This record gives sequence, C-alpha cells and structure tokens, in this order.
Amino acid sequence: MRSPQQHFSELEAILKRYAEALEVEIRTLQQSDETAQWSSAWKQVYNWNFAKAFARQKVFRNWAADAAAWKLLPQRNYPNQGNRQVDFGD
Repeated sequence: MRSPQQHFSELEAILKRYAEALEVEIRTLQQSDETAQWSSAWKQVYNWNFAKAFARQKVFRNWAADAAAWKLLPQRNYPNQGNRQVDFGD
C-alpha cells in the first residue's frame, strides 16, 4: 500500500495530464472556429455557454463546488457582468 502523499501526487499528475490535453483540444476547436474573430457580443455569449458546458459535467461541478467551499479558488468576480445568457438548447 502506498502512502497518502504518494496517492495524492499521482492524483495530481493524472489531473494535470488530462487538464493539459483538454485545454489543447479546446484551444484547437477555438482556433478552427476562429472564436477570437467573433464580435464582443458573441464572445459574451460564448463565455456563458462555455461555463454552462463545463458545469454540466457532474465531476467538474462537484469538484469546483468543493474547491470554492474550501476557498481554494482565486478571488474573482463571477460572472462577468458583460457575459450574456443565450441558451442554444440541450
């Protein structure tokens, strides 16, 4: 049996590996769809829909709630007042 520290080191490595891969895939999609060229209004819609898609995934929603409750997240004002809710359906 491994120590708790070894377990958490491996857990962090797993999360880091998948987070990096997820970011690469999302950035590739953004580049292929040229989201940087979208109007400010569409970027505001994008931010809301991106957050909704992220929060829809139960594991992210649960882990984010835990991190927020333990005050592990950086202090920021959420959501950006310029972001707009436009739902494209499920």
